[in-house]
Amino acid sequence: MASWENSVTVKALVYFHYIPSLPLAIVGAAVFGLIGIVLSGIAFRAKAPKYLYILPITAFCELAGYICRISCHFETTLTKYIIQQMFLLLSPNALALVNYKTCGEIIRLSNVKARYFFLKPKFVTWFFFCSDIFAFCMQGAGGGLQVSQNTKDVGNVIILIGLYVQLFFFASFGCITIYIHRNQEYTYEVEGKVNPKNSLVRTLYITLSLLLIRSIYRVVEYQYGYAGPVASA
Repeated sequence: MASWENSVTVKALVYFHYIPSLPLAIVGAAVFGLIGIVLSGIAFRAKAPKYLYILPITAFCELAGYICRISCHFETTLTKYIIQQMFLLLSPNALALVNYKTCGEIIRLSNVKARYFFLKPKFVTWFFFCSDIFAFCMQGAGGGLQVSQNTKDVGNVIILIGLYVQLFFFASFGCITIYIHRNQEYTYEVEGKVNPKNSLVRTLYITLSLLLIRSIYRVVEYQYGYAGPVASA
């Protein structure tokens, strides 16, 4: 029994450099599972646009990542480590796509003639969508390189570059969102709603701020490695 526990501990330390917490992983799985179910119900009842289904799908991907993390607590394998890293690291990137599409819809509904190319609805949606996919692929490639001890450091660098790229585009998108919010030309009406743009933009501010915090956290995590303040906290 002791030898089995030692083997499990050694394997976990090889990949994680620590033993994954079982209680926290269970809490994470429960929270994201519940969020996914609730968001699915809301989107279905409201007959929401298809792109909003990204929200519950992301939650279920996080759930899958935490389930793998729970499994890693008992037995860590290379396959489980890769799966949980991919789901937990990459899934939140999809949330930004909802922000880009939502901002593009605000511009489209306002029916304002764009003075600058970067204020066109299609540009806002597709440019930032493509930038997010680019950063997503970089992080995915870096995660793939992490599976080998020979390329693990290179993988960390590629993930870090991908996170910096994503952080830059998040900040750029934030500037556009602030401009649209402050410019009174960008307004539209919804029956039964008072100033719907402000409510929607406030939601964009909240989600964008959370995504920025996450990106900064990840940058610090990969910048300083396992001896850094995040990993050692």
